[in-house]
Amino acid sequence: MKKALVLFLALLVIVGVGRALLKVPAVQDTVLERGAAVIAKRGTAPLTESESLRVYVCGSASPLGMGQAQACIAVITPEHFYLIDSGAGSTDNINRLGLPMNRLQGLLLTHFHSDHIAEIYEVNLASWIQARPQPLTIYGPQGVDEVTNGVNASYRQDRIYRTGHHGEDMLPSALGVLQHKTIAAGVILEDGDLKISAYVAEHPPIEPAVGYRFDYRGRSIVISGDSNVNGDTLKIVDGADLLLHDALSLPTVTALSDAMGAVGQSRQSKIVADVMDYHASTDSLIELGEKSNVDIVAFYHLVPVPLNSVLENVFMRGAPDNFLLTEDLMWFELPIDSDDIVINRP
Repeated sequence: MKKALVLFLALLVIVGVGRALLKVPAVQDTVLERGAAVIAKRGTAPLTESESLRVYVCGSASPLGMGQAQACIAVITPEHFYLIDSGAGSTDNINRLGLPMNRLQGLLLTHFHSDHIAEIYEVNLASWIQARPQPLTIYGPQGVDEVTNGVNASYRQDRIYRTGHHGEDMLPSALGVLQHKTIAAGVILEDGDLKISAYVAEHPPIEPAVGYRFDYRGRSIVISGDSNVNGDTLKIVDGADLLLHDALSLPTVTALSDAMGAVGQSRQSKIVADVMDYHASTDSLIELGEKSNVDIVAFYHLVPVPLNSVLENVFMRGAPDNFLLTEDLMWFELPIDSDDIVINRP
């Protein structure tokens, strides 16, 4: 008992001394310098130092979620950097991950729901400031021109202010204007060893909506966007190493909708119930896993985000060992000339 008391008192002394030291300007300056050095390194790192295909979760949530950013996935090789969707909060996660935004080559949109496009301009701004050498291209299904032109128009004054403040040499105005490219199902881009294909997603009444497959030197990943499982899903995941798929916990959403209805929130109950018909249930994804040969299935765009371990267990009910829940800042590494998939959690 005495030892425990002595240790507790010693800990209080250490904490007190630490707090006192942090009030000393010289100590503050040292901490400030080290913190600034860490921040300054962001955007200077290579895309990846290893021969691998990397996948970063910069947004794992759906609109039914708290504490996590909305839909965003980053795909990186030693030569390539693409983002898939840019939901609210995702740019902050990209910065926290330290991804080199000056190397960003394109933003691929799966569809135009707000939780997938909310931070298009934040992505544009972050990469422009970090000296991206060419205009950022937004890829997406029919309608991407309207979305891109709308963002350009909405933030025109912002671009004028920033170039006016920092100068044309520092922030060339032409590099702040988004470009767009309308894509359809099939191969949409081939760049060296990287091939990106789009496939038709099922997200009614949103048409068209797409998902994407990335193939790089024998490794492959599929990112669904919002979609039910359909025949195109089964075809596109064939031989894939990793599938990141939109996932809905039917028991949780049903319970939430019923609870809202029971307390008189009929409008909210109906809206929550409506989401069940255009997101993939976990049961349908488990069935997909049984029919396909994909190595790992990772649930993302979680409907809803599970807030505790009980809800996590409900979400994963019946899922085999090669299924998992994603979370913000998680990332996967797929080394070349290997079957390994390294899972890194924050």
